[in-house]
Amino acid sequence: MTLDPRVIHRFLADARSAPTSDAKGKLYEELTKYLFEAVPGCIAEANVTNVFDTEQIDVAVGNGKLPNGLNLLPSVLLVECKDWSARVDSKTVGYFMSILAGRGVELGVLVAANGITGSPNDLTNAHAIGLHSARVTKIIVITTDEIAGLRSVTEFVELLHRRYLKAFATGTIGVP
Repeated sequence: MTLDPRVIHRFLADARSAPTSDAKGKLYEELTKYLFEAVPGCIAEANVTNVFDTEQIDVAVGNGKLPNGLNLLPSVLLVECKDWSARVDSKTVGYFMSILAGRGVELGVLVAANGITGSPNDLTNAHAIGLHSARVTKIIVITTDEIAGLRSVTEFVELLHRRYLKAFATGTIGVP
């Protein structure tokens, strides 16, 4: 599957004009699933809940680690989508980190329309969460502006690889 920038822009426009927050969120999740399924070797499932129906994962991604795919990333990653007008706060990032750690997942991707609160340089607010996480669990953040600028699967793969590398190298959340 290829990545079509027109499809990305259509999803984003539809999300902007959706009548409810739930409708906006569902479109953002569909866009995220579309992006990951465009990557060679990746499969994705949307709206997965745990056995107790107490936690919901927006998109679960299986990564076959093909050479032209997400070969640097773990085999399974979980994605949380937040198409919020505000930045995502530390409480929400912390809850996502807890879900990841509880499942033993090495990588979570937070698709946050406007990023996360605080300063990455000062490690304030949501940026501090990565310091207190289990050392094997990492979170990377991608924003709507970054998604809107994607022109190919290769660009998406490079964005994720670089963000993951940054999270490892800094010991914090991988941010723009």
